[in-house]
Amino acid sequence: MQKAGAMAERKDPGASRPQAVAGQRGLLVRQILLAATLTYCAAAQSETVSFAAEVQPILTQYCVMCHVPGAAQGGHALYPDAWKSMVNVPSTQSPLLLVKPGDPAASYSFLKVTGEHLAAGGSGEIMPFPHAPLSQDEINTFRQWIEQGAEQN
Repeated sequence: MQKAGAMAERKDPGASRPQAVAGQRGLLVRQILLAATLTYCAAAQSETVSFAAEVQPILTQYCVMCHVPGAAQGGHALYPDAWKSMVNVPSTQSPLLLVKPGDPAASYSFLKVTGEHLAAGGSGEIMPFPHAPLSQDEINTFRQWIEQGAEQN
């Protein structure tokens, strides 16, 4: 006679198979969603940002009114040619360039709008002062334009 505690419970070897299949399907679904997300992000990243159509309007709306010749805040005028006055131009407040093509983290103008300028040896307020900060979409547009080489397009 066997003791009740010593009896081994018999399991059906096929009983865990549906769970394994479900787990594999779940993993496959997650992998497909990840691939789709990465593809979407890559496609969004590869769209060329136009300086004239996307970046200049941000500068016009938030920056040009203070950064004009004769009254240029921080010694920096954006009018009449914002691109020429930003790209590969040294900052007067930091050892960085205002816009270093391909490198937002080394672009002082980008750091000013994200509030990271003080850590880069800069000074002053986050831009656009005294207005509210740029939206995340506007910051992303500015970042993407710089990452793509800050073209004058």
